[in-house]
Amino acid sequence: MNLEVNLVPPGQISLCVSSLMKYLKKSEAWTRGRANVDDIIGFVYSGRMNLWLIYDPETKVAYGYLITEVKPYSRLTMLNVQYCAGEPQHMKLCEDKVWSIMESFAKDAGCAGIEFFGRPGWEPHAKKRGFGVKTVVYERFFT
Repeated sequence: MNLEVNLVPPGQISLCVSSLMKYLKKSEAWTRGRANVDDIIGFVYSGRMNLWLIYDPETKVAYGYLITEVKPYSRLTMLNVQYCAGEPQHMKLCEDKVWSIMESFAKDAGCAGIEFFGRPGWEPHAKKRGFGVKTVVYERFFT
């Protein structure tokens, strides 16, 4: 299987959302109440964040997505991968393309680098791309 990753133009976002719903629900669960699917989609529709579709170009089947935000800080700008979800074990089929495209997009946007928070399972993918582990986020929610 040959998976591709493409930035979804604003006028085509609505064409992708229904095919990504199960992945968006995964992202909602990982937020632990910080955002729901409507919030996440709203970030994309508002232009605050960008939607990247991971799909099979032959079958037109979606296998996942990334949502990024160009995030300005006081002294520099970073590309932040805010949300990412897909079919288990499919990242390995497109990770070279994904990171190459993300890096190119970040540089074109004037970003100093790429950042993301992720579940522990992302560590092998991140280290392979030269990301260092500087912070681990642990959380406890009150009932």
